[in-house]
Amino acid sequence: MRKTILALNISALSAFGASTLQAQEASGFALEEVVVTAQKRQQSLQDIPVSAQAFNAEDIRVMGADSVSELMFAAPSLNAGGLGGSQQRMGIRGIIDYSRNPGVDPRMGIYIDEVYQGQGYSADQPLLGLANVEILRGPQGTLFGKNTVSGAINLVTKQPTEEFEGEIALTYGNEGQIKAQTYLSGGLTDNLFGSLSVAYDERDGLFTNTFLNKEVGDYDRISTRGKLHWVATDALAFTLSMDYTKRDSTEPFGTLVDLPAFETQANQESDDSVEFWGVGLRTTYALDSGYELISITSYRDAKFEAVTDDDQLPQNLQASFFDEDNGQFTQEFRIQSPAEGDFTWLAGLYYFDSERSTGRSSQIGEELVGPLWGVATTPISVDNTSYAAFFHADWVLTDRLSMTFGVRYNEGKKKIDWSQINENKSGLPPSTPVAPGILLGDTPGILFGLLEGETKETHKEDSTSPMIALNYQLNDDTLIYGRYSNAAKAGGFNAEFMLDFGNMDLFEHDQETVDAYELGLKTTLFEDTVRLNLAVFEMNFEDYQYQGRIDHPRGLDSQLLVMANAAEVTVEGIEAELTWVPIDNLRVTANATWLDAGYDEFTIGDSATDFSGNPLIYAPKLKYFIGVQYLAQLGNGSLIFDVDYSSVGEQYTDADKLERNLIADYSLANARIAYTPSGGDWELAFWGRNLGDEDYRRLNAMSFTGTQLTVYGDPRLYGATFTYFLGQ
Repeated sequence: MRKTILALNISALSAFGASTLQAQEASGFALEEVVVTAQKRQQSLQDIPVSAQAFNAEDIRVMGADSVSELMFAAPSLNAGGLGGSQQRMGIRGIIDYSRNPGVDPRMGIYIDEVYQGQGYSADQPLLGLANVEILRGPQGTLFGKNTVSGAINLVTKQPTEEFEGEIALTYGNEGQIKAQTYLSGGLTDNLFGSLSVAYDERDGLFTNTFLNKEVGDYDRISTRGKLHWVATDALAFTLSMDYTKRDSTEPFGTLVDLPAFETQANQESDDSVEFWGVGLRTTYALDSGYELISITSYRDAKFEAVTDDDQLPQNLQASFFDEDNGQFTQEFRIQSPAEGDFTWLAGLYYFDSERSTGRSSQIGEELVGPLWGVATTPISVDNTSYAAFFHADWVLTDRLSMTFGVRYNEGKKKIDWSQINENKSGLPPSTPVAPGILLGDTPGILFGLLEGETKETHKEDSTSPMIALNYQLNDDTLIYGRYSNAAKAGGFNAEFMLDFGNMDLFEHDQETVDAYELGLKTTLFEDTVRLNLAVFEMNFEDYQYQGRIDHPRGLDSQLLVMANAAEVTVEGIEAELTWVPIDNLRVTANATWLDAGYDEFTIGDSATDFSGNPLIYAPKLKYFIGVQYLAQLGNGSLIFDVDYSSVGEQYTDADKLERNLIADYSLANARIAYTPSGGDWELAFWGRNLGDEDYRRLNAMSFTGTQLTVYGDPRLYGATFTYFLGQ
């Protein structure tokens, strides 16, 4: 039982936020130690040479954030745009993903209890049952593997507790929002502990469809997480984790740019459904010498279906249909030295295998091409396998100077089976001539350059990702570090509609690599009332993978939609986080990121397209967040006031830097007031977001048919949440 208590106490550090509210009400605010697992061990955030930002369970609850992308305002280095679900775009430090393409891997790694989420559309994980969210900025290739060139987000779920505890929360908001959440945790036997989280959230549509004469854009999501922790012996423990999420929405994938906000006139509703689940088993064996052996085994499944009216007009011109199914298996073995000593280290082996298939299609409507109408379909399957070995160490050189270093070697292979098929729906024989050199069987795809064809390809690659940092402890409260790191994003295939099948030299692309340099300062000042963390960085990318339109390489009067190695890219910036507790009942938080991110050189084959000097997409020069919390006594209870203000600078949503793809700068204000009685058994909170009801955009883009579309962020939302705490 001694081992059980020890394990629970250690895990409680990472879940500290669960009891923060009650502590604040009793004694006010204080700078608490932030414990993270950014280096695969539990360490203080102030002691590691990593630019990182962490949110605990209480931070997430007070913000009312339900998914990773909703942290983008409080975490300025995190960028998100587009829509949620299958069309979500996210990244760190201006390095953004749009990995709906099944032949492409993401740039930002999302991990749940150290298990990699391999698909971009499942990256926007629900923040349910979590102890911590750790946003690790910059390349994390050594410990977190390939596809972390922009950074990694580490989601740490709450460890089941020995004593019973939990909470139940009910939310009602405008626009028909209803949300119910519960979390339960406790001991099942003397050495078996479990936890369960469940959440359901729904909201009415924000959009008016003037053609269908109805409200559209309904949204609902159900999520659950479960965990069992079994301490088999004093040395051996098992943790089984499970999660499931399903999200459905009829929100348009974009509306016509010249229409009023939240108005559409499409002839059919959009439909977006994302579903993912996973199971993972962590086995830990503690040797008498203090070394630990760790095994992490997981299987995850993710799928989505999406239907969108690309032209967004009342006429039946063109629509797209997407579906995808992905299954992945991962296995990691690791050995870790004792946490104490002048030289601590860990080493491991990693295996990843996924199978991804899709049958996306584009329907060319009768009202656009008459009897030539039909469907162009692109069936695709991709098998992706990789192996890795890694080593990481911390070496104390003197009382104040230490070194952190590591390396990872990775080998990968990706196999694709791709084809493109035209299916004419006119009912006439395929051999019917419809134009010089064109038969009916070639339509409708040939009208847009979607020629029939098929190919099978194999892409192989390897990479070595080193990291080294020198850390100088100026005093007990101040760390200065310098860090170099390298990472790679896997190569792959342009597994989308091919507008020119004859130009197959752009079908395959190589991996991109990044070299990053960082200087950081982490300090606590003025008798533990101020915490200040700063990082200055530069990231240099080679063979940067560009996804978008380019001029036809053969000089034809058309454009190609490509995924290709296009550029050399430089990202420079400064990141800062400040927490100030001037008095016990007041806390001020300020976070800011300044970026200069752009293409140094841009070249794709023989194409005349040149974006050299243009900024990267979703990379505003300046983002900042200011939050104020104030605690006041009210009778036998207390009130906590939360007010925050965030500002996002102008940004482009396409590399062409055209005015039509510019998102103007905007600012948002949110507020929350919560009452808790002296016993701390319950809390009633009233909240509002985007209080100024500002019309701001998340995306400006051109559809497949060349229609200019836009996506708006949420309007003013407000409501009330009642939370009852169990096991107090």
